[in-house]
Amino acid sequence: MNDLSQINLVDEWDFPISTCELLTETSGQIFDPQYVSVPPSMARCIVRTDTNEVLGVHGSKYKAIKHDDVVNSVFDAVSKSGISNNYDHKVECFDNGAKMRGVITFNDLTIQPAVDDYITFQVKFFNSYDGSWAFQQQAQGLRLWCLNGCTTADTVANTWAKHTTNVNVSGSAAKIQAGLNAFFETKDQYKQWMQTTTNDTFVETFLKHVVCRTQNKTSTFKWNERQLDTLMSHWYTEKKQLGSNKWALYNALTAWATHTNESKSPANTQRLRENQLSKVFKHNDWLTISV
Repeated sequence: MNDLSQINLVDEWDFPISTCELLTETSGQIFDPQYVSVPPSMARCIVRTDTNEVLGVHGSKYKAIKHDDVVNSVFDAVSKSGISNNYDHKVECFDNGAKMRGVITFNDLTIQPAVDDYITFQVKFFNSYDGSWAFQQQAQGLRLWCLNGCTTADTVANTWAKHTTNVNVSGSAAKIQAGLNAFFETKDQYKQWMQTTTNDTFVETFLKHVVCRTQNKTSTFKWNERQLDTLMSHWYTEKKQLGSNKWALYNALTAWATHTNESKSPANTQRLRENQLSKVFKHNDWLTISV
């Protein structure tokens, strides 16, 4: 069990930043370069002042949301929601602090869609200074069998905002509570997916057309063969445990999205894949799966 007062705010995400003006180097002597100021109305940069590293360059409308403000607001929201004090949490920074990801996993808030197949409630939150990740908070499930994050298309508990507007990062308690309610309602949906049978041929066709399809300038239909092979491998693994059904396909997709250690930037790859799947699960071909 955790106590909110035990969170160490002097941590890797809690460092000073400053919004600074830019200089551009013009032609001049090699040992005496000339510099010209870039107007703030055109661009500014975010500097980590304890290391003097530039974390991002942005337009004039960009407003930095500090990592520690996001962390504090999410944990305050968890406390105000009153859903549970029994949780584990992890906050990580990437790229010298340019990106931040936090996860809160509630040990006592679980559903069991099948015997011995437990899913627990989880809140994730993201922020960045380089513009790659918007401020985002979302509620979802974590399948405990293989620590497979259950990405969904449900946005009832999702907060997403660019850094160009005033963001109320503290107004998320109600969404966390709503996310918990939606989480418990998914139990019946998962059971329905377990009863929706499918087969290898359908799954391969679905993956080619909906998940692995590539954009090209010709009318020829193409797909990413490497991605397809990886997803089919996940499908065969999940099918052995869960049966040849929509539930197994769902877990194959979310396993692919959350197992990204092979990539150069695992955290960013996971965000991109999860965002892709949120669209996949709204696709008509997913909604109408039936064999």
